[in-house]
Amino acid sequence: MNNKNFFLLLLLAAIFIGSGNPVYLIDKNAIPGKMIIQFHPDMKHKAAMNKLEQLYSQIGMKADKCLSDQLGIWLVSFDPEIKSDQLLIKQVCSNELVAEAQFDHHISLREKIPDDPEFPNQWALKNTGQSGGLPDADIDATDAWDISVNSGTTVLGDTIVMAIVDDGFSLSHEDMNYWKNRNEIPNNSIDDDNNGYVDDYDGWNAYYSSGYIQPKDHGMHVAGIAGAIGNNGKGVCGVNWNGRVMTVAGSSTIESVVVEAYGYVYKMRSLYDETNGEKGAYVLVTNSSFGVDFGNPDDYPIWGAMYDSLGSLGIMNVAATSNAPVNVDSVGDVPTAFSTDYLISVTNTTNIDIKNLGAAWGTTSIDLGAPGRSIISTRIPNTYGYKTGTSMASPQVTGSIALMFAAADEAFMQAYKEQPAVISMFMKNLVLDGVDQLPGFDTLCVSGGRLNVNNAIQKLISPRILPASDTLSVILAPDSVAHKDLLLENLLGFALPYETNIVNMPAWVNYEPVSGILQAHGSENLSFNFDATGMALGSYYCELALTDIAGMTIIVIIEMKVAPLQGIYDPGETESFMLSCYPNPFASHFNLDISLRDGGNIVIRVFSLDGQLVKVWEESIPGSGKHLITWDGRDQQGFSLPSGIYITQVSGSGISKSIRVVKYAE
Repeated sequence: MNNKNFFLLLLLAAIFIGSGNPVYLIDKNAIPGKMIIQFHPDMKHKAAMNKLEQLYSQIGMKADKCLSDQLGIWLVSFDPEIKSDQLLIKQVCSNELVAEAQFDHHISLREKIPDDPEFPNQWALKNTGQSGGLPDADIDATDAWDISVNSGTTVLGDTIVMAIVDDGFSLSHEDMNYWKNRNEIPNNSIDDDNNGYVDDYDGWNAYYSSGYIQPKDHGMHVAGIAGAIGNNGKGVCGVNWNGRVMTVAGSSTIESVVVEAYGYVYKMRSLYDETNGEKGAYVLVTNSSFGVDFGNPDDYPIWGAMYDSLGSLGIMNVAATSNAPVNVDSVGDVPTAFSTDYLISVTNTTNIDIKNLGAAWGTTSIDLGAPGRSIISTRIPNTYGYKTGTSMASPQVTGSIALMFAAADEAFMQAYKEQPAVISMFMKNLVLDGVDQLPGFDTLCVSGGRLNVNNAIQKLISPRILPASDTLSVILAPDSVAHKDLLLENLLGFALPYETNIVNMPAWVNYEPVSGILQAHGSENLSFNFDATGMALGSYYCELALTDIAGMTIIVIIEMKVAPLQGIYDPGETESFMLSCYPNPFASHFNLDISLRDGGNIVIRVFSLDGQLVKVWEESIPGSGKHLITWDGRDQQGFSLPSGIYITQVSGSGISKSIRVVKYAE
């Protein structure tokens, strides 16, 4: 397959609503009435703990136990009914005895184990070595479920649909969540939704060009692997628990039947897009566990072109390769030897992480392996059983792609709506980049490994391009110029174009390139030029946004300080100077914890992001130990500053350091 190079950039440093104020999530994992406190290292922490108990005796604060004697960390209890947890945390953090304070938290294992009675036999999802298997020779489904299993919709509210093109399905099976065409009245011989298909309430049967779905065992087994209901106390669970399965009967060696089947999927997704979800179905992925052994793709041009048509709508397609020990690059196969970018071709792996002996391969045609040997799933009419084959491998990938869409954030899904074909390809590349590499698989398939849905999801939700720092700072003498680079690194195994932007870019800075392409696991510099000509003494700030085509953005603060100094250097901590701040974010106040080995006078300045000086004052720092300075979040005139991002600069006595802090409303 053609593994196209793509895309783009990075992670949200702060989340904003329309008003421009930061939004913070409620700490749902906090344990009411429990707090972990760490005292300053120079404190006698047992005596300090006694003082806190006395100070907060009215709320019943008491020490539960010392968690670390050397580090001075304690677990304490209090009555949350008397005083707000959040308010108490703020007060305790501001106490001069305390270095840090936080809630105690509930922590869960990073995997979700369903209660389906046959789940222990689903080695493909979690391989513990059952039936002689190799532990962890699985797709890490339980880890992926911990992130995204609970939603059958995308973050934008669209119901996730997987179109399974196969021979038939049992519509009455207890363990399936089928998509239904709610705009169609079943069995009235009328095309109620005017989509060109009569009575397609349950899907479409391309064999008979009707809405009747016949019960067939192969399709039933495949559908269950991708989408059987999970954690319902029945049978098995699919890779994507809560999505919907669209039933399309049309697995055939007769090309016209296959084209009609895919034509139905194309119609329903395009109708969904055209009506903004009022009609049709939000099909994100199709599965075909059938094909033509030794078929020459050149003889099936219309079938192959269907995948490009579906891909233009943002639908990725997954197909099982031949159940024959052959190299399909040499002997051919339909559909898995098609060269379309919108097809993922899958071979069969076993519970000991080797290719099944009876499955095909191809370093150009086959993209990856997935578990397909002795797979238990749904059977007709309402039972469960085992099957082996590449047919069982491809729906593992189909369900995984649907699960990835359930995990995607709002920015990603908005990008998908705007550029569905590009983002669908991005998903494909994440799947291939996230495989578990297996010995010898570099000679069997494009990716060199076996499906790992958790890896793919982690790559989806984690930073993909990493800047060397979230702040780029320089100090310039008046009327001087300087140059500095910001290194960008691509964390993925495929090329990523990126774009950057500084809104209302000030005259004192410019940079290049504005956009570019980072090669797989490669890096390059953004080159910044600073010009202090005519600038008054002080600090100036702007924000650089780095964004990928999938909507992930990170903000880098660009800072230029004009000072009566020579040359250019990076402000930062030295052995003679240490600075920290807490809490950050803060509401009413935050603390600067400063150590200055030789002591001296310092000046503290607070700037808004546009470079406006909002507060300045001086402090005298003793020559030993730490000195605590508290700022109440008010400007020079005593007015409380609005929520937002501020730059706090500490300078003097030969030192200079800036810290980015976030203020939010109480």
